[in-house]
Amino acid sequence: MLDWGILRRAWSIAWPLIVAEAVDSVLSVTDMFFVSKLGDEATAAIGLAGYASWLFFVSVQLFYMGVLVLAAQAYGAERPGEASRILGESLPSAFLTTLPIAAAGYFYSFEFLGLLGGWDPATVPLASDYFRVRVLVLPLVAVTMTISAAFRAVGMTKPVMVATVSGALVNIVLDPLLIFGLGPFPRLGIVGAAVASAAAFVVDFALHVAFTRILPFPVRLAVPGLGALKAARVGLPPTVERTVFALGNMVYIAVISRCGRDFLAAHTIGVRIEAFAYLPAFAMSVAASSMVGQETGRRDIGLAKRVGWEVAKGTTIFMVLAGLLLAALSPVAPQVFTDTPRILWLSMIYLVLAAISEPSLGLVMALAGSIRGAGNTLVPTVVNLASLYLFRVVPAVLLPRLMPPGLCAVGAWIAMDIDLFARSAIFLVLYRRGFERLARVLV
Repeated sequence: MLDWGILRRAWSIAWPLIVAEAVDSVLSVTDMFFVSKLGDEATAAIGLAGYASWLFFVSVQLFYMGVLVLAAQAYGAERPGEASRILGESLPSAFLTTLPIAAAGYFYSFEFLGLLGGWDPATVPLASDYFRVRVLVLPLVAVTMTISAAFRAVGMTKPVMVATVSGALVNIVLDPLLIFGLGPFPRLGIVGAAVASAAAFVVDFALHVAFTRILPFPVRLAVPGLGALKAARVGLPPTVERTVFALGNMVYIAVISRCGRDFLAAHTIGVRIEAFAYLPAFAMSVAASSMVGQETGRRDIGLAKRVGWEVAKGTTIFMVLAGLLLAALSPVAPQVFTDTPRILWLSMIYLVLAAISEPSLGLVMALAGSIRGAGNTLVPTVVNLASLYLFRVVPAVLLPRLMPPGLCAVGAWIAMDIDLFARSAIFLVLYRRGFERLARVLV
């Protein structure tokens, strides 16, 4: 049986995030839709740049996750002053730590994307042009995400929704104007899509800053000290996880890229469509972190465990339905982005394989979010990284060689399912048998 009281509370936190992320996914799809009109090379290029962005933008996690966990526990413990101090010190820290990373991404984008994309002369220059514009706004994104973490920690997700949706709408409007040079705007091609995305990030940042006045604790910028250090220590394992995870995905996408441009384009299309399916899992994982964190701050570990388990059950059931819908739409959804028969066929294969693993993805995200909210960010990092490399990267390198001609990257997509099945089993055992030992009261 499901505890509908807990699920209603989780849903009240999750639904604004689902709306925000859905609009953000529409934004990604919009980028892909307009860029696809420039040709399959441009479609592949935006996918390549997207994977590079994962590695560089992962730096925003350092203070995002630390503020999310610590502010949730401080809020549950009724210590608003501690939450205020941690956020106030973390904001300038987030900006300063990402500034040199953005500079490195801007000046060395071509070399980095060349290594990733196998120096494809048609794809790498386009990807580099797109990525250089996107990476410039990384410090603003870091500040935005740190503020967003505070809202999520206390369960106030509607301001996040409003800010994200507003930025996405700006992007959607600017995309065709800047890509194709409509009206007085210059024709910038794939760079126009990047400029539109950067403008969206600026709007998102400005609104998050404006909304800080409604947080249940004051926000005062402060010289980084022990509060920022504490947030960084909590956020370091997830940041390392995302960084090493992104590196693993670099190997993964490199395998797909070397299978050919058709596979890379199909993979990019499939990932953008699948993003809609795992929105509920992402939103519910944030709800789990917030709710479990608050109960842990109150030192009620038993209730914290039950809350996380109920959220995980509800998320898994929802993701079963999402997987069925994804499989049903797999023959038609890719037609929005391409009319090339082979890419359509490969995109359908990707989506069917992704649909099979959606319930496992939901369980993994909810349980990992619960464990992080309980103050333990190290264990989810170890599990996720071990599973990624053992069950996804290694099989992704080996399986394509065993596939029939013309199905090279399908082996890598099968490895994705193997990874998620293994990871869900590991998290299930850890959570059910060891949550009490994993939980940490941090405030």
